[in-house]
Amino acid sequence: MKHTLTFALAGGDVRQVCLGEMLAADGAKVQTVGLERHMSTLPACSDYRKLFEEADVVLFPMPVMGNCGRLNAPLANAPYKLTDLLDAIPAQKTIYGGAVPKMVHEMAARRGIRVSDYLQREELALLNAIPTAEGAIQIAMEELPVTIHDLPVLILGAGRIGTALAPRLRGLGAKVTISARKYEDFARIQSAGYPWLDTRKLLGELHRFPLIVNTIPFAVLTRSVLADCAEDTLVIDLASGKGGVAEDAGDLCRVIHALSLPGKTAPRSAAKAIYQTVCHMLEEEGML
Repeated sequence: MKHTLTFALAGGDVRQVCLGEMLAADGAKVQTVGLERHMSTLPACSDYRKLFEEADVVLFPMPVMGNCGRLNAPLANAPYKLTDLLDAIPAQKTIYGGAVPKMVHEMAARRGIRVSDYLQREELALLNAIPTAEGAIQIAMEELPVTIHDLPVLILGAGRIGTALAPRLRGLGAKVTISARKYEDFARIQSAGYPWLDTRKLLGELHRFPLIVNTIPFAVLTRSVLADCAEDTLVIDLASGKGGVAEDAGDLCRVIHALSLPGKTAPRSAAKAIYQTVCHMLEEEGML
């Protein structure tokens, strides 16, 4: 699809750079802010107010927010306050971003700006689960002293990531068990040929699993639940935000908080999924 639109890309990691390059290769005019430290051919703009005024589409990163109310911009030369950026965007424009917190929606609404979260789109959520699953397996292979083959593994959560991860681990010969909370999830897990556990009843169960992968963004792996783990049990927490593992669990097992894996393990593939999703959104809104 050839683009005739002007895109303003603000902040983000290598995914955002790859996204801009894909748009430019497809004929779009692309300018950036907050990507200064990446060796990219994408033109940077020092005046982001002018950049946002002239852009047809404003693309924020995934996730949108970094620390202390700042734009998530690990490749920027200096931090950008989200309030400053929002103040520079004309009213009635739409920001497209991923994993947009409620407070950003509220800040934008007060300025007459619409926010559209592309991570809420099912097609992106499903595609984004693939590099997340592959990244988790990469971490496990690097951190474990044994093979994945014949390894008992517990996956907490039967959502998109858990569903993507389970067959990939089983393909490597792992003995995969999946935990969930709903009866329909138990049936789906069983129909796919996996044993299941009830996430609400994990006490006394975890000693069987040298590898545990959590995808649930709630405090499911409390100290009491983790109490029967072996000390060398590896817990990979993929859940967003504060995750699902007790903060003081480090003395009970090894915990690795693995956030934003798509941007770290497969940024080009992750960017392609965002690119396709944003194009779908623009088509539906009559902009393409």
